[in-house]
Amino acid sequence: DQNDDIEWVNVGPRPLRRGMFVAQVVGRSMEPDIPDGSWCLFRAPVEGTRQGKTVLVELRGDPDPDTGERYTVKRYTSDKAAGDPDGDWRHTRITLRPTNPDYSPIILTAQEDEALRVIAEFLGVVRGDP
Repeated sequence: DQNDDIEWVNVGPRPLRRGMFVAQVVGRSMEPDIPDGSWCLFRAPVEGTRQGKTVLVELRGDPDPDTGERYTVKRYTSDKAAGDPDGDWRHTRITLRPTNPDYSPIILTAQEDEALRVIAEFLGVVRGDP
Protein backbone atom coordinates (compact mmCIF):
# COMPACT_ATOMS: atom_id res chain seq x y z
CA ASP A 1 0.00 0.00 0.00
CA GLN A 2 1.42 3.41 -0.94
CA ASN A 3 0.24 4.97 2.35
CA ASP A 4 2.63 2.83 4.44
CA ASP A 5 5.17 5.69 4.48
CA ILE A 6 2.71 8.24 5.88
CA GLU A 7 2.91 9.12 9.55
CA TRP A 8 0.54 11.47 11.35
CA VAL A 9 1.95 14.13 13.67
CA ASN A 10 0.08 16.36 16.11
CA VAL A 11 1.09 19.94 15.32
CA GLY A 12 -0.80 21.39 18.28
CA PRO A 13 -3.17 24.34 18.04
CA ARG A 14 -1.55 25.80 14.91
CA PRO A 15 -3.95 26.45 12.03
CA LEU A 16 -2.79 24.49 8.98
CA ARG A 17 -2.72 25.87 5.46
CA ARG A 18 -1.77 24.64 2.02
CA GLY A 19 2.01 24.35 1.65
CA MET A 20 2.71 23.32 5.24
CA PHE A 21 4.57 20.10 5.94
CA VAL A 22 6.46 18.34 8.73
CA ALA A 23 10.05 17.10 8.37
CA GLN A 24 12.60 15.69 10.77
CA VAL A 25 15.65 17.90 11.35
CA VAL A 26 18.84 16.01 12.11
CA GLY A 27 21.99 17.62 13.48
CA ARG A 28 22.98 19.93 16.30
CA SER A 29 23.72 23.17 14.42
CA MET A 30 20.37 24.77 15.34
CA GLU A 31 20.34 23.74 19.01
CA PRO A 32 18.86 24.77 21.38
CA ASP A 33 16.07 26.12 19.12
CA ILE A 34 15.78 22.89 17.12
CA PRO A 35 17.07 19.83 19.02
CA ASP A 36 18.67 17.01 17.01
CA GLY A 37 15.97 14.67 15.67
CA SER A 38 13.09 17.14 16.11
CA TRP A 39 10.02 17.01 13.92
CA CYS A 40 9.40 20.54 12.64
CA LEU A 41 6.61 22.37 10.86
CA PHE A 42 7.53 24.28 7.68
CA ARG A 43 5.61 26.50 5.25
CA ALA A 44 6.32 26.73 1.55
CA PRO A 45 6.87 29.00 -0.17
CA VAL A 46 8.55 31.57 2.11
CA GLU A 47 6.28 34.61 2.32
CA GLY A 48 7.81 38.07 2.21
CA THR A 49 11.47 38.64 2.87
CA ARG A 50 13.75 35.75 3.84
CA GLN A 51 15.98 38.08 5.84
CA GLY A 52 16.43 36.81 9.41
CA LYS A 53 14.10 33.84 8.96
CA THR A 54 15.03 30.25 9.72
CA VAL A 55 14.61 28.36 6.47
CA LEU A 56 14.97 24.92 4.92
CA VAL A 57 17.47 25.20 2.09
CA GLU A 58 18.55 22.86 -0.69
CA LEU A 59 22.27 23.20 -1.33
CA ARG A 60 22.87 22.60 -5.04
CA GLY A 61 26.65 22.82 -4.81
CA ASP A 62 28.63 21.56 -1.85
CA PRO A 63 26.69 19.73 0.89
CA ASP A 64 26.29 21.03 4.45
CA PRO A 65 29.77 20.57 5.97
CA ASP A 66 28.29 19.50 9.31
CA THR A 67 25.98 16.74 8.05
CA GLY A 68 27.19 16.02 4.52
CA GLU A 69 23.58 16.39 3.31
CA ARG A 70 22.11 18.53 0.52
CA TYR A 71 19.42 20.01 2.76
CA THR A 72 20.01 22.22 5.78
CA VAL A 73 18.04 24.41 8.19
CA LYS A 74 19.69 27.73 9.06
CA ARG A 75 18.92 31.42 9.68
CA TYR A 76 19.08 33.31 6.36
CA THR A 77 20.72 36.70 5.96
CA SER A 78 21.93 38.42 2.81
CA ASP A 79 23.85 41.50 1.83
CA LYS A 80 22.51 43.27 -1.23
CA ALA A 81 23.67 45.87 -3.73
CA ALA A 82 21.91 47.85 -6.44
CA GLY A 83 22.07 45.88 -9.66
CA ASP A 84 20.96 48.34 -12.33
CA PRO A 85 19.42 51.80 -12.85
CA ASP A 86 15.88 50.36 -12.68
CA GLY A 87 16.31 49.81 -8.96
CA ASP A 88 16.79 46.05 -9.13
CA TRP A 89 19.16 44.59 -6.57
CA ARG A 90 21.38 41.55 -6.39
CA HIS A 91 22.86 39.50 -3.58
CA THR A 92 26.51 40.16 -2.80
CA ARG A 93 26.64 37.53 -0.05
CA ILE A 94 24.23 35.04 1.50
CA THR A 95 24.90 33.69 4.98
CA LEU A 96 23.18 30.60 6.38
CA ARG A 97 23.83 30.91 10.11
CA PRO A 98 23.48 28.17 12.73
CA THR A 99 22.13 28.94 16.21
CA ASN A 100 24.70 26.72 17.92
CA PRO A 101 27.99 28.69 18.25
CA ASP A 102 29.99 25.45 17.89
CA TYR A 103 29.08 25.38 14.17
CA SER A 104 30.23 27.64 11.34
CA PRO A 105 27.94 29.54 8.99
CA ILE A 106 27.66 28.64 5.32
CA ILE A 107 28.64 31.73 3.30
CA LEU A 108 27.90 32.04 -0.40
CA THR A 109 29.15 34.84 -2.64
CA ALA A 110 27.17 36.52 -5.41
CA GLN A 111 28.69 34.08 -7.92
CA GLU A 112 27.33 31.16 -5.84
CA ASP A 113 23.77 32.55 -5.61
CA GLU A 114 22.41 29.69 -7.75
CA ALA A 115 24.04 27.14 -5.40
CA LEU A 116 21.03 27.22 -3.09
CA ARG A 117 17.26 27.08 -3.25
CA VAL A 118 15.14 28.18 -0.31
CA ILE A 119 12.44 25.52 0.10
CA ALA A 120 10.39 26.62 3.12
CA GLU A 121 10.21 28.69 6.29
CA PHE A 122 10.59 27.01 9.71
CA LEU A 123 7.50 27.60 11.84
CA GLY A 124 8.28 25.56 14.95
CA VAL A 125 9.15 22.25 16.55
CA VAL A 126 6.09 20.01 16.75
CA ARG A 127 7.66 16.95 18.31
CA GLY A 128 11.08 16.41 19.84
CA ASP A 129 11.32 12.64 19.65
CA PRO A 130 12.12 10.77 16.43
